[in-house]
Amino acid sequence: MALLIISTIALTAALLSWCLSTWLRPTAAVGLALFAAALISPIFTARPHIFTLPIIVIWTAMLFRAARYEQRPPLWLLALLVLWANLHATFTIGFVIAAFAGLDVLVRTRLSNPVLLGKWVAFGLLCPVVSLINPYGIKAILATFTVAYGNEAVPLIIEWKPFDASDQPFQEVGVLLFVFALLVSRLRVGWAKALFIVFALHIYLTHLRFMYLFFLLVPIVLAAEIAEQYPALSLAKWVSDRRDGLERFFAERFYRICGVAGVLLVGATAMLTSAYQVEPSQKTSAKEALAFVENNHLSGNVLNSYNFGGSLIFHGIKTFIDGRTDQLFLNGFMKTDAETGRSGGKPVLEAQLKKHAIDWALLTPDDSRIPFFDELGWKRAYADGYAVIYTRDR
Repeated sequence: MALLIISTIALTAALLSWCLSTWLRPTAAVGLALFAAALISPIFTARPHIFTLPIIVIWTAMLFRAARYEQRPPLWLLALLVLWANLHATFTIGFVIAAFAGLDVLVRTRLSNPVLLGKWVAFGLLCPVVSLINPYGIKAILATFTVAYGNEAVPLIIEWKPFDASDQPFQEVGVLLFVFALLVSRLRVGWAKALFIVFALHIYLTHLRFMYLFFLLVPIVLAAEIAEQYPALSLAKWVSDRRDGLERFFAERFYRICGVAGVLLVGATAMLTSAYQVEPSQKTSAKEALAFVENNHLSGNVLNSYNFGGSLIFHGIKTFIDGRTDQLFLNGFMKTDAETGRSGGKPVLEAQLKKHAIDWALLTPDDSRIPFFDELGWKRAYADGYAVIYTRDR
């Protein structure tokens, strides 16, 4: 899994470099891609959204490229959307990106090519239709509205919280550098692309998890304008420059060298992951604590800290709460669970333990409910630096 995630991240950076190098000189394209990849590193986790990053890069680049050349959107992108819909719920963002690209076409043609506009409208209508090819059908699309318009779980989940400069200083620098560059460069873009940039920045500042929409996609959208208005950064200028023999050697074999470097990188990663055991941190896996559970045959309903949800699922243990909070743990559940850890929450916790017939609890050492378990007379059966287990004192 570690190798797969690393390879996907590397593929995302490579695709972004390739898309940018259509307009920008290779050094600028690769440098900008690596900088963007570094800025979104907080979301590099072993979760399905990682596999959508290469898709969203291709989707955005191909649509805005078609818009720039006043062409119809490539129909093969619909197959990519189907894959996206079966990987992660963010596929509905693809509809929005397509709409902005279509708006760019409208700005460029000014209704002078109704046939082309009709093809873009048809493509836009096909997007939600083909995305229904997933195990959940229309529910996968409706899930976006469940989150976008807020529910009780969203304010309690860290990745859904607004951008916090004190917690993300590196990303703040990235945003400020972008604003500074726009102010001093006087870069001119059409209002359709300007609206897309505002949208990407808004959704990032609103929900931290969407930082990749801004840092990955804005460079793609602006690359053509940068190359046009600043020829020194363009691919055309780089191609026309005179080079010595060594430069020509690398320029003529650039893609082959990148391919070989990629293969070597994956090979080296595979060797490292096989030589050194890769496993989840006990902060989320509670490996030793769950070994204790198995050895002592603890059974029945568990109350767990949020971070241990995934590990419990992996071990086939039904969770009290896990990462599916914004979809499954609603109708007052999340609010009540949050109240159990607040000051004066002992009666609420006691009621929850009875309501859900809890037999044991798996908590992080800093879980604010631990004093309540002690006061309620539960037995501390296990404790280490990562997890604490309580059992009902029978």
